[in-house]
Amino acid sequence: MKNWKFALGMAFGLVSTSAYCAGQVTNYAKSSGYKACLSTVSDLEIFFADNANYGSWAFVAKDKSDDQPLNATLELTYTDGVQLIDFTVIPSKDGTCSYSYSRTWYSEKSCMATSKEAFMSNATYKAEINKNITAFEDTKGAKILLTPAGVGCMVQKKEIGFRHKKQNS
Repeated sequence: MKNWKFALGMAFGLVSTSAYCAGQVTNYAKSSGYKACLSTVSDLEIFFADNANYGSWAFVAKDKSDDQPLNATLELTYTDGVQLIDFTVIPSKDGTCSYSYSRTWYSEKSCMATSKEAFMSNATYKAEINKNITAFEDTKGAKILLTPAGVGCMVQKKEIGFRHKKQNS
């Protein structure tokens, strides 16, 4: 019985350790033959997940993958909650790489209180999307959407990097 518990503990240890391994999406892209925007994929993965406990799920077309967008979803797990990151990297004919991302998380505060948080300090109100979602834009052009969710607020931050950079060789 002790051996079974030890083996199970070792298996869980390996799973949780691998969650801290950087480069999950970058390694997937490499193994899929995706070279067109590999440095941009790596830059984004490091930006979002460096030193974080995370898991990922990514995909790219197998046929002519260097001409296709790559999409990745990251789950960043923190002691105070979870964040969902979804990013897409798109190669351009000129060798640059554009991207878009959405970062989504739940705040236990109301949307009014969330709008006064430090991360919103450079954001200005823009519009009500329809009935429930309030849109803001920060000074760097990122869009921030606040949606009431129970007693708290669902936050989504979106940004586009157009022709981000040339691929590193």
